[in-house]
Order: sequence, then structure tokens, then C-alpha cells
Amino acid sequence: MIANVLLGCSVNSQPVNTTQVNVAFSYVLDQQQLYKHIEILSSNDFDGRKLGSSGNKKAQDYIVQTLQELNVSPLGNSFYHDFTISGLFTDKQGSNIVAVIDGTNKLENKGYIVLSAHFDHIGKTGHKVFNGADDNASGTAALLSLAQRLITKSPNHDIILLFTDGEESNLKGANAFVNEHTDLLDEIKLNINLDMLAGSKNSQKLHFISRGVNKLLSESDLEILTNIRDNSTIKVKKGFKKMSGTKVSTSQRRWVNASDHAIFHKARIPFLYFGVGTHKNYHKTSDTYENINRSLFLGAAESIYQQLVFIDKSI
Repeated sequence: MIANVLLGCSVNSQPVNTTQVNVAFSYVLDQQQLYKHIEILSSNDFDGRKLGSSGNKKAQDYIVQTLQELNVSPLGNSFYHDFTISGLFTDKQGSNIVAVIDGTNKLENKGYIVLSAHFDHIGKTGHKVFNGADDNASGTAALLSLAQRLITKSPNHDIILLFTDGEESNLKGANAFVNEHTDLLDEIKLNINLDMLAGSKNSQKLHFISRGVNKLLSESDLEILTNIRDNSTIKVKKGFKKMSGTKVSTSQRRWVNASDHAIFHKARIPFLYFGVGTHKNYHKTSDTYENINRSLFLGAAESIYQQLVFIDKSI
């Protein structure tokens, strides 16, 4: 999550009474791979994945290697989509990793769903590494696991997998993606952004906010989506806690701008953002793989997948 914001299945889609909907939850993601991805990306070998660093480049290469092993195709000619952040004295080079999974709907204007997660973090100070296990090796790992599932269970829409760099530098990577792909903006139906899904050992809930999703789904579909969330193995709650010392409205506006979904929102693209909010390890050296809530992380990734499947078939 951005550094200067201190906050954080198959279902019948016909109109029904949701009290009669029984959504059977089952684990379908590769749990071993999910945990492996977050453990590797948050290891000391990646030096906190700061934009422009060798550890950040190592994270880029790890993501690309994983996508290649899954036979996922790049968007365009390359997985690497470079951009430059101009500074007062020096420029920094960042690179988004962008892939696409073709959907089964062959209609000309079927549109895209963009799944996003930033892989950069805040680096290290001396010998102290800010590993960023929750922020945001968790979202990156979840997105890789979603890709592993989606490539074998073809979605309806084309799915763009956007691994952003420079989120911790005022959302530069997401902004670069939008500026690079202005030709696609009218075809993007929804952004689903994953940022901080594993929390600390004390984290208990997955939170979400959305804008514009109610215009994509019917009232009955929205009720079914709520039922899917309620049947998750973890608690999924709408909204985030109010920031200390702020009004509720101000706090919620800050959550809207807290991560890469803010760039899609600015471009008038509906978004759905998932995260656990801030916690005691946020942007600290204690945000390590050993200190995440593994069961919450697994439940969050599974719930997001179930919701994605329903949304993909309903919009």
C-alpha cells in the first residue's frame, strides 16, 4: 500500500431470493504455491523490492519466470513494460509486468477485467530489510496463484494481469499502465486490486471497498455476490476502519486513493479493492513471512477467486 497513506464456483445468476442460495465454498487454489510465492518474494534475497533496485528487478524476473512456466502470454510483445520516474537529480527506471489470459467469450466488445497487485516495497536501510510480506508480496503471490487457476479454467472475459512497480512512489506504475494503454481504457470493465491480504497474526478480516460495481451487476447478482462473501472461510467486511482523528468521509476518501485502484477510479473505471487494512507490522521490518496470518491469507485468496468467477460470468 502506498507509503504516504497511513490507513490500508458456479452460481445460478438468475434472479433469486438470496436466503435460498447455498454457496458451497471449497479450496481450489494451489496452497503450496501460494505460500511459496509469498515466502520467496518477501525473503531477504529481494532486499525489500524498492523501485530501481536489484531486488526489485529480481522480483520482476521471478514474476515473469512464473508466468512463463504457467504458459501465460504477455500483453503485447513483452512482459516488461518500462517507465521512468523523473527526479530532481536522477531518474529512476520502473517496470510493470503485464500479462493476459484470453477469455472464452469471442464477442467483439467483451471487454477486459484487470487484476492488479503491486510488487514493489520500500527497500532497506543499512542491514535492515523491509521485507513487505503483507505489503505487497501477499497480493503479488495471490495474483500469481489466480493466474495458475485461470489458465486452466478459462474465464469468460480476457483477464489482464497487472503487476505494478512504483506503487509506493505515488502509484507511478498504475499511472504508467493507464497512460500506455489509453486505447484499452474504454474496454476495461473492472479493476480488481489486491493490496495487503495476509495481515499480521492478529489480523482477522478481509476488507473491501468498491465504486461502480453496482452499475455492472443486477440487484439480484449483487445479493448473490454478498452471499458468496458471507460463505467464505474468513470474515469479509465492507469498508475499512476510520483513521484515528479523521472524519469517516475523509477516511473513506483516503482508502479510495490508498492503492493502485485509485488510478482506475480516476479514469472512471469501476474497481473492487481488497485488503486487510493497516496493522502493527505495516511498513516495518517485522512485516515478514513468519508474521503473516497464513489462514487469513489463504481464505482471502480463495474468496477473491470465488468472487472473480461469479463477476466474470455476470457482467
